[in-house]
Amino acid sequence: MKIGQSVLLLTLLFLMVGCVRSTITNLTPSQLPRNQAGLYPVEMEWKSNQTALRYETIEPSVLIGTNIFPMQRTKLLTNRWEALVPVHETNNVLRYQIKVNWKFNAVPVPESNSQLSQQYLLLIGN
Repeated sequence: MKIGQSVLLLTLLFLMVGCVRSTITNLTPSQLPRNQAGLYPVEMEWKSNQTALRYETIEPSVLIGTNIFPMQRTKLLTNRWEALVPVHETNNVLRYQIKVNWKFNAVPVPESNSQLSQQYLLLIGN
């Protein structure tokens, strides 16, 4: 293989790897009224253009401090998840992040990846 062909091949590989993107979109309102149960919904949409993604391995969760709350896929939608998280009645603010773990096809075995969102705030009012 000539040097020019090697450079072209490496450039193409770099461009292909650099184009893989995934995004977490928080669908939770920034403010909710206080409720009797003390459980509040956190919802999100996750999109990825990774062609080797193994969809059955997507595992999103809500992180609140050191607590982890697994999210469940919403009915009828393949890229949205939700979880009910507890908030103590004396707390007016919930600080949380969303983390998504997944696997993708690689040689010789599938590999893991993850994405962590920014920190979000949920204000809980009366």
